[in-house]
Amino acid sequence: MSMLVFLDRQHLGNPSNWASKGAQNGDDVEAYLTSRYIHYAEWRLRQLGFDVCVISDGTYPDRHDRVNEYAQNTQSVYVACHINAGGGGYCSVFYDHRSIKGQILSQCINSQMSRWIEVFTDPSTTKSIACKPDDWTKNAYYCIKGVGKPVAICFEPFFIDTPAHKSLCTEEGLQLVGLSLANGIKKYFDTITTGV
Repeated sequence: MSMLVFLDRQHLGNPSNWASKGAQNGDDVEAYLTSRYIHYAEWRLRQLGFDVCVISDGTYPDRHDRVNEYAQNTQSVYVACHINAGGGGYCSVFYDHRSIKGQILSQCINSQMSRWIEVFTDPSTTKSIACKPDDWTKNAYYCIKGVGKPVAICFEPFFIDTPAHKSLCTEEGLQLVGLSLANGIKKYFDTITTGV
């Protein structure tokens, strides 16, 4: 059975809001920065032997429908790719509150973020967060709500407007984010396959 990873660059490509680019801080724009870390994640995942499908167009329900169709007969993961805003100091990986595999995936990604990225070496700065439709996590919940077969997460690796995270907006920083994401996904597949 093939292993397939969906990397969804959100905000851009939504026909109901063509102007959306997500969070901005000066010249740093969320939708453009996500495309960079997606590039590095895709490269690393393909190097590790995964099939990768990058998505960047359609309404979120339309994207989710395509993902569910493409994911048949695969072990698969879906990542709604974002960057946070609001001045926080942590990496957050949101998963559906009903998904045990989503929680495992989020923890695997966070372990790689704290291993490779200096500002997250303290594990308390990486958060696995169960998202629900009726509390402050609802935006993340609706980014992944329609995904059925793949294990789905909403990835918010850093805060675009936090001075301590400014280095992650550089090409080198975005490369570290992408490689950490890919290595976390690999760790997840290894975990569910071997139980280790």
